[in-house]
Amino acid sequence: MTREEIKARDIFEKTENSYRKQVSKKYGWKQRGYINWKIVSDYFFCLYHLTLEDAYLKVKPLFVDDLWWDIFEMSENIQAPKSLRGDGAFAIDGISLKDYIVFDANKISEYSEEEISNHWDDMFKQIEKDTFDFIEENPNPDLFSPSNGQKYGKVSPVYTLMMDIHSGNIEEALTKIEYFKSNDINSGFSGPKGDAYKYIALWCKKKNSNLSQSFLKRIRKWFP
Repeated sequence: MTREEIKARDIFEKTENSYRKQVSKKYGWKQRGYINWKIVSDYFFCLYHLTLEDAYLKVKPLFVDDLWWDIFEMSENIQAPKSLRGDGAFAIDGISLKDYIVFDANKISEYSEEEISNHWDDMFKQIEKDTFDFIEENPNPDLFSPSNGQKYGKVSPVYTLMMDIHSGNIEEALTKIEYFKSNDINSGFSGPKGDAYKYIALWCKKKNSNLSQSFLKRIRKWFP
C-alpha cells in the first residue's frame, strides 16, 4: 500500500466513523472508538468495527461482568462507563451473533458522504432487527448459557462459569474448572493471585460454606 493509499484510507476511516456515530445515535447506540454498544432487556450488545471491511455483533447478559469483576477483585469496574464491558481488557468476551460486510476498501474513493451515511443507516436497521430477533428467541438473560462450539461458536470458559455461578450451580462450575485445567483450556485472565480459575474457585469456597468435603479437597488439589 502506497503512502497516498494509506492517507486516503485514514481519511475515509475518520469520515465513516463520524457517520457511524451520527447514525448509531439515532438508533439508541452509543459509540466509543471502534465499538458501539446498547443495553436492551438486561443484555449488553456490542458492535465491533475494527476494519473498514467488516463488523461483528456480540452479546452477553449485563450481570456477567458485574459478577466476574466482583470475583476478580475489580468491583470498581462495575461503576465505570458501560463501554468498558465492550473494550475493557478484563471484560468477558460476549457471544458472537452476527458478522457484517461493511465497506469495500478497494473502492473508498467512490463512496460519497451521503452513501456512507446511508450505508450505516441500512447497517443499523439490520443490526436492530438482529438484536430484536435475538431477544425474541432469548428473552431471559439468566438462561442464556450456550454450549461452546455449537450454535453461537466459541464461548469463553469464564462466561460459562459465570452463568453456572449466577444460577447457583457452584459445584458444576468447580467441575468445569477441573475439566478446563485438565485439558489446558486457558481462562484468558490472570491477576496477582493466579489465573481466573483460581479466583473463581477461591471465591466459591469463601462464599459457599456448604460445599462438600470432596469438593473442598478438589479445590485444594488444583489450588493448594
